Amino acid sequence: MINSKIIETLQPLNIPIHWMEYSGDNEEYLIFQTNNQDDINYSDDIASNENIEIGLIYWFKSPAGASKIDEIKRLMKEEKFIKLNERDMKSDDFYGRSFRYRLVKDL
Repeated sequence: MINSKIIETLQPLNIPIHWMEYSGDNEEYLIFQTNNQDDINYSDDIASNENIEIGLIYWFKSPAGASKIDEIKRLMKEEKFIKLNERDMKSDDFYGRSFRYRLVKDL
């Protein structure tokens, strides 16, 4: 399942990683969700791949937390996730970096 792959991939960050929402009180955490999941590359009505698009948001209170942004990108790239885009965010006392990734998986 894609959720366990995302959690395993980002485990080296040593921060809470949660699906959809986080209700703890850590000063940095990551949430993720699946945005799209479709079979692709059909031959004789049988798909040979699955295209999965996910969103990640890394939230952190200290501007120094931005140093993990490059680590997130490195970890995702090592596991063959393709970065589609990223952008800065701000919410109350938290800074954030939002990412969209794609993974094409063999079926």
